[in-house]
Amino acid sequence: MSIHDHLHSLYIHIPFCTSKCIYCDFNSITIKSDIVDEYLLAIESEFQSINKEYFFKTVYIGGGTPTVLNETQLSKLLDIVSKYIDKSKLKEYTIEANPGTLNDERIFILKNSLVNRVSIGIQSFNNNYLKLLERIHTANEAKDTFFNLRENGFKNINIDLIYGYPGQTLNEWKMDLMESSRLDPEHVSAYCLSYEQGTPLTKMIDSGIFRRLEEEEELKLYEYTKDFLCNKGYLHYEISNFAKPGKKCKHNIVYWNNEEYIGIGAGAFSFVDGKRYCNIKNVSEYISTAQSKKNLICFSETLSQKKRASEILIMSLRMTSGISKIEFFKRSGLDLLGLFGKQINDLAKAGLINFDDERIKLTRKGMSVADSVMMEFV
Repeated sequence: MSIHDHLHSLYIHIPFCTSKCIYCDFNSITIKSDIVDEYLLAIESEFQSINKEYFFKTVYIGGGTPTVLNETQLSKLLDIVSKYIDKSKLKEYTIEANPGTLNDERIFILKNSLVNRVSIGIQSFNNNYLKLLERIHTANEAKDTFFNLRENGFKNINIDLIYGYPGQTLNEWKMDLMESSRLDPEHVSAYCLSYEQGTPLTKMIDSGIFRRLEEEEELKLYEYTKDFLCNKGYLHYEISNFAKPGKKCKHNIVYWNNEEYIGIGAGAFSFVDGKRYCNIKNVSEYISTAQSKKNLICFSETLSQKKRASEILIMSLRMTSGISKIEFFKRSGLDLLGLFGKQINDLAKAGLINFDDERIKLTRKGMSVADSVMMEFV
């Protein structure tokens, strides 16, 4: 089967934000209108170069904040997608949005372009924490955005939440979860606040302005999240992700299943035929390279069979269903126990993974310390 025959997934990176949040280490910059127009042209030229090669089953437009584009630019972006992609084959078409950037006209543009899933970066319904993160919206604006999408017929909405703020109590987090369940979204992503190197937030922790929450406090919040959302009818299908039946994020499952995907835009990654590569990260450099039709790839690696196998296992363990021995062999060509027998036994003894003859998956305890479990398989 050639790479042309099966459906891939497409990620489009829009690196612009109204302002940069203090915890963010994504590839994003503060928006300037003239750069956006040039960036869209660059994206179109990248589309032209891959146009005939792939058919897509999911499209995910992320960032940054794609919805900070003004109405004309947002239309232009979605028109580019329509021009190069057969949308009739799409199983899911997601865009990320921030409250405070989605007015009626932009929502109409999304609906009109057949976007069928919106992921809203709400983060918290507590205005103090929104201020701490330097988010540009209030809790009420977040709710208004949600209801506005609903009223305009969006039936598949994800909300992103963050917990584990310096000083956050379980009660405060309970309030956030209660608010989210009142909205009743189809999907909830709940992440523990992470302290990435070089971000203003991490500098504030290092200089003692804030104190990071203790690890066992973070764990309590995580355990509560799982119980709360599962009681509300969500399926816990990935470490941080919860979905109503039939509403799992098809695009992200492609990553977790180590399937192939194409990335378009500055700093976007692709994974095809066992090869992973990444576009130039710097936005103006990406634009000028695209304009001169030069090669946009700044890094590529061909995964060895062993590295690929290790990634297949690590990514599968993110899913609550884990992976079966047969499936692991089918996808990696290697024997699970032959490769990782010792680690698996040790982790099973420690109560961090479940391993019967068929499947391997994280236990409840393993889920809450997933990162250190995964390190065993690197």
